[in-house]
Amino acid sequence: MKSKILLILFIVPLALTANTKLQKHPRLLLTHSDVQEIRQNLNDVPLFFSSYKIVKNEIDGIINLPMDVPVPKDAGGGYTHERHKQNYKEMMQAGALYQISGEEKYAIFVREMLKKYTEMYPGLPLHPVTKSNYRGKIFWQGLNESVWLVHTAQAYDCIYDFLTTREREDIENRLFYPMAEFLSKDNLSTFNRIHNHGTWAVVAVGMTGYAMGDKDLIDKSLYGFYKDGEGGYLAQINQLFSPDGYFTEGPYYQRYALHPFITFARIIDNNQPELDIFGYKDSVLLKAVESQFQLADSGGLFFYLNDALEKTWHSEELVYALDIAYAKNPESYKSFLSIAKEQNRVILTGDGIKVAQAINNKEEKPFRSKSVLLRDGAKGDEGAVAILRAENKDGTTAVFKYTSHGLSHGHFDKLSISFYDQGNNILQDYGAVRFLNIEQKNGGHYLPENNSFAKQTIAHNTIVIDKKSHYDGDMNISENYSPKHLFFTQKDNMVAAAAEDSTAYRGIRINRKVALVEDINFEYPILIDVLTVSSKSEHTIDLPFYFKGQLIGTSFNYKRHLESQQVFGDANGYQHLWLEAEGKTDLPVSSLTFLNGNRFYSLTTNVTPETELFLARIGANDPNFNLRNDQMYMLRDHSKSERTYVTILEPHGKFDPIQEFTVSSYSKIKNVKIVENKSDSSTLVLNLTSGKNVKFEISK
Repeated sequence: MKSKILLILFIVPLALTANTKLQKHPRLLLTHSDVQEIRQNLNDVPLFFSSYKIVKNEIDGIINLPMDVPVPKDAGGGYTHERHKQNYKEMMQAGALYQISGEEKYAIFVREMLKKYTEMYPGLPLHPVTKSNYRGKIFWQGLNESVWLVHTAQAYDCIYDFLTTREREDIENRLFYPMAEFLSKDNLSTFNRIHNHGTWAVVAVGMTGYAMGDKDLIDKSLYGFYKDGEGGYLAQINQLFSPDGYFTEGPYYQRYALHPFITFARIIDNNQPELDIFGYKDSVLLKAVESQFQLADSGGLFFYLNDALEKTWHSEELVYALDIAYAKNPESYKSFLSIAKEQNRVILTGDGIKVAQAINNKEEKPFRSKSVLLRDGAKGDEGAVAILRAENKDGTTAVFKYTSHGLSHGHFDKLSISFYDQGNNILQDYGAVRFLNIEQKNGGHYLPENNSFAKQTIAHNTIVIDKKSHYDGDMNISENYSPKHLFFTQKDNMVAAAAEDSTAYRGIRINRKVALVEDINFEYPILIDVLTVSSKSEHTIDLPFYFKGQLIGTSFNYKRHLESQQVFGDANGYQHLWLEAEGKTDLPVSSLTFLNGNRFYSLTTNVTPETELFLARIGANDPNFNLRNDQMYMLRDHSKSERTYVTILEPHGKFDPIQEFTVSSYSKIKNVKIVENKSDSSTLVLNLTSGKNVKFEISK
């Protein structure tokens, strides 16, 4: 009861009053005052002008072609799906062109297309493709319906004053109000759901409310359908972002969700600046833009955490986020301008021209990717992502993930790691099994192997007990728990983090410390990984590493399965692995060396004579070739109640195929010894082939 009272007191100051006066049209992302500034400076700001010309040339090339507003029938990637996507983009672009150029042909284009949708929409049933429980009408998935409305509301806003009163009433009553009702009332569970689908829905309804001047829609958007704060835009911000700006579903969906979050914040700010939406929750939306850029490798590729595909900070969503964030706080975000130069385009709003003017005035500073801890959870107490970076030109980075589950797009991989170097993914997280918008692959939707492999623990670089996934692969259980953060520290030559978990497996504690170390005995920074499993009973322990590159050699003998393929297991992701080779060693460590780019990498781990060593490859039980055929190296120990794995990932040497020479292709590490191992500290000694002994302490 007490928390509900506090919630009501918290949200009342943000409530819209009945006599709130919205700005004149346009008043969404592009405002009336923006238009005046853009017209005055258009020819004097090269980056903005080139962005404008690209859009103008594109729309001029299609404006006189017959319009196509087809009856929806296709899933993602199909013709009707892609046509309707293109239509909303073209309407939004044409609306902006009308405002900037003043040429009525662009307004006529938007008006005529809106009329076609107005004629079609009232009679549309649910989409015929039934691959989603959240079906739309124009699109197979209601999510896309929201995206359509977000863009189309902006187009409508731009031509609002061009339309007659009769035309506006027709478009609003037969198209926008029915769509808003469909996305809110008819799909109430999604509209009030704390999830990126819910975010897009509330923003679509809210943008439409602002465009039409409808306070009821705006309030439903901000506070949920019942206006009680249990759902809506503010609840989405409160629950989906941590205090550090980390989005609980991971970097891929943070990029996607930033578009509605940031654009709607800008619209609220344009119309009710007194609400201080960018200062809400300690400016968490601006922090989310900052954290998004840190959640990428040296080339801007976002880390593959949870369901993820290849996306970079050059994506359209990040152009919007960057321009809006910079315009709100230019003194703090001058380093964003260097990324904007890479993006080589800006949005056609007042924020876009501010970025372009700053670049023209050479105000940018270099963007610095840095070591950072990004806490997860609404209060920042549900684990974290630790990004460990070396101070070198290679962008050497270790990513240590010990977050909460991440809603429906989360994976079962507590305390997992990945590694990047020279712009290459060296130890990989698989990401998602999906071919976005490729119709032949399940209409562009997630494929069955996403659940049966990519989400399972064995698909990640973390510990697996008794061949079972964390929480038995049950999201409903996993959502209730998160690992415990122990420390994140930066010292002269080391950046390190530690966390532990005792919930993924009943009665088993897993402790992991990860450190990126620069030491004069190694030519490149090395990754030190100390992973301890402790239990009162004995178990089979698997530790996989998915390495990217060509296998060069091993320190152990193995038997290669040459004449037949053998499936590694029958469930929990193992059924998708081909067992290619297996071996053991009497040496105190096992070492595997592979080549990625022009550099060698060695994985060296302490073992016993009973430790089984496996080489496997993804792709078994994959009838439609949905999975990549990537390699995996795994250590297995049987009947263990206690086991500490110390693994060193050592970049070394060089291979030059042009000059035909190879340097330092062998690992320098002869042995790994554990001097002391506690929950919050570990001391190790590495015996090198040179005869040197190097001591490392990983602690706070």
